[in-house]
Amino acid sequence: MKNILTLIAFLISSLLYSQEYVLVEINSEWNWRNSAKIAKVKNVKIKKALLEDQPVSLQKKIKAVPIAILYKDNSAIARWDADISFKLIVTESEINKAIKESEEKKIK
Repeated sequence: MKNILTLIAFLISSLLYSQEYVLVEINSEWNWRNSAKIAKVKNVKIKKALLEDQPVSLQKKIKAVPIAILYKDNSAIARWDADISFKLIVTESEINKAIKESEEKKIK
């Protein structure tokens, strides 16, 4: 019985403290050939979306495409915008730095 309670406590704590990172690239149909170059990082899911499919309120906030937004548990923690050439490169070190900074803020 003690082992079962310990296992249940462990599962609950792992669920409560698990963090899910998702990197979303938003681009426009006309610029899809300039899709962002995003490094793959362990434990970070990468998703792609079209600007035209987003709500108008979000479309108005985006000035240039592509854009990449890193979310942790559904909260944005970092954002990368394209330069004037409408190209975007997000490196593994940039993603890891954003994750590290987010975790440091949580500790403070």
